[in-house]
Amino acid sequence: MRIMSRRFATSVLLLAAVACARRPAEGTGGPPVPATRELPVTSARELVERMRERYDGKWFRTLTFLQNNTLYKRGGGEDRSQWMEYMSVPGRLRIEYLPAANKSGVLFVNDTVYTFVNGKRMDARKRIHPLLLLGADVYAIPPERTLGQLDSLGIDLGKFREGDWEGRRTYVVGADAGDSTSSQFWVSADSLLVVRVVESQAAGARKVATDYRFNKYVDVGGFPIAIEILMLRDGRPLFKEEYADVKVNVDVPEALFDTSRWASGPTP
Repeated sequence: MRIMSRRFATSVLLLAAVACARRPAEGTGGPPVPATRELPVTSARELVERMRERYDGKWFRTLTFLQNNTLYKRGGGEDRSQWMEYMSVPGRLRIEYLPAANKSGVLFVNDTVYTFVNGKRMDARKRIHPLLLLGADVYAIPPERTLGQLDSLGIDLGKFREGDWEGRRTYVVGADAGDSTSSQFWVSADSLLVVRVVESQAAGARKVATDYRFNKYVDVGGFPIAIEILMLRDGRPLFKEEYADVKVNVDVPEALFDTSRWASGPTP
């Protein structure tokens, strides 16, 4: 099984988190969401505060899963690969490209991403993982810290509105109606969990918008986990990830997030 280029892998990894979690649409048999009295949300700050309040003390600490990937080629056809992932909330995600014997992958630790090839660290760059932040960390860290990280991602926190996503009422932060290219995130008004993230990044002389959509969810240990995420680029499907053998709150050794032990660290 081939190993992806570092450039593509880093882009794709922005959606790896996480198996980002939310409640499914009504009628899809998803897990219950903690009850809360209905209050209007009128700003990005209120939304982030409400998200943390809703799940305070009720979020998973660790998440592990096998990720089955499909890369859609521009000229047609598909490439498939597998990754093994280990998450520790907040801020840490280890992605091992399979087969593990290649000892290649990516490690996110707080605001830095490290790339490894054949057991050797190739680079380290400052990078906040937007899906790790919005799909997990927001429910475990102080709202002020979340807002600061969102601002550093280039999301205009002054733009807040209500919208509709697949027939459900949502809160949208970062973009006006009709704007599908600015960095933004969408949160279900019912569950207060992220349902869509758009990230705008510079690619040479132009801007590229990557659209992440969370399509299929199941209950794992009482937590709603997205097990299918689709990434679109320039409006067309580019990459899909599907999760198997998902486990929550299992032991994830600290050594897995130690950059000096990437190749020799234990694998659960």
